Amino acid sequence: MRSTFHIAVATLLTCVAAGCGNLENAPFRVGTVHGQLTESDPAVAMVSLVEQPGVSSHVDADGHFTLRDVPSGPAELFIVATSEKAARVQVQVPGGQSVRVRPVEPTPAGFFDLRVKTTNGFRLPATEVSVEGTPFQRLLLDAQGRLRVGPLPDGCYAVSVTAIGFPRTQTEACAGPGERKELKVDLEVDASLLEQGCQEHGCEEGLVCAPNKKCLECFGNGHCPGGLTCRGNRCEGSGPLCAPCTGDWQCAPDTHCEVLPEGNAACVARCTPGAGAPPPSQDTRDDRATQCAPGFTCQSDRCLPDAANFAGCHALRRMDAPCTDDASCHELGLLSGRCVSGACTVPCATDRDCPGSRRCVTSSVGDVCQVGT
Repeated sequence: MRSTFHIAVATLLTCVAAGCGNLENAPFRVGTVHGQLTESDPAVAMVSLVEQPGVSSHVDADGHFTLRDVPSGPAELFIVATSEKAARVQVQVPGGQSVRVRPVEPTPAGFFDLRVKTTNGFRLPATEVSVEGTPFQRLLLDAQGRLRVGPLPDGCYAVSVTAIGFPRTQTEACAGPGERKELKVDLEVDASLLEQGCQEHGCEEGLVCAPNKKCLECFGNGHCPGGLTCRGNRCEGSGPLCAPCTGDWQCAPDTHCEVLPEGNAACVARCTPGAGAPPPSQDTRDDRATQCAPGFTCQSDRCLPDAANFAGCHALRRMDAPCTDDASCHELGLLSGRCVSGACTVPCATDRDCPGSRRCVTSSVGDVCQVGT
């Protein structure tokens, strides 16, 4: 009996020394990575392994992290430090041992502003977005098909989009430090969905379902905003500055349709930096490209609503919105808004501070912009 035991032990020791069998080698196939972030927010901070996001670790209040079961050999850490900072770190992991990386100083992160649409205007079903090889997996788009993905460390990524009835779509993009990059993805509609048409699936916002089962911008003037006419299944007209638009055909002469920093497209005019509204006596027919209309100032070579009063074109369009107090106007983006006679307006010094047909008039709360009588 004793001799049998000795034989078994000798066999086991020989096998360990020779490195045979999967069980004996397993501890030497992985290692542990320790580190510390010089800046972190425990509420969002995490560390994972590039291409293996399931290997991850939380970050404690002091910025320390421990990543276990990391395959031995060269590896790369994917680090989210705060809502605005991130990092990627190369590391060599010894099998069966621990390694400590130098203190990691996060840098400004990049973001992908994703906009997903269907090629024929059908309403987008529940859609998931994943950034391959990172913890950002199966993220849901909002009702308009938009999603901001990040914070992402400086690098290039494959972004996949999946939706019921559509083939999986993948695109590649790079995010630099502090960069906000817009990604537009068009999903090709499956043949079976095309046969059913928009009467079954509906249309995305801004389109209507026509009798031929196609999603169109319009097939009658009633589908167009005020002042626009349906021509060739699209709404055309001559919209004023800041009017919502889908193309130049909806903007007045000498203006064009452009996506603004606030995220929506509107009619804008070009200008020369430093050029404001011209004096009333000046003939502006030859200066349209360099001068801005009353209520607008030249910002990044574009005539945009005066930033002292408006948070953008969407805020300017809320002039005259119903209100109960000044705070309700501020919530609409009228930064210095006043609630006068139950409607939102902004303060002014002269008529040049007032957009459109409004004039600077005296009220109970001081001089404000109101429609002239």
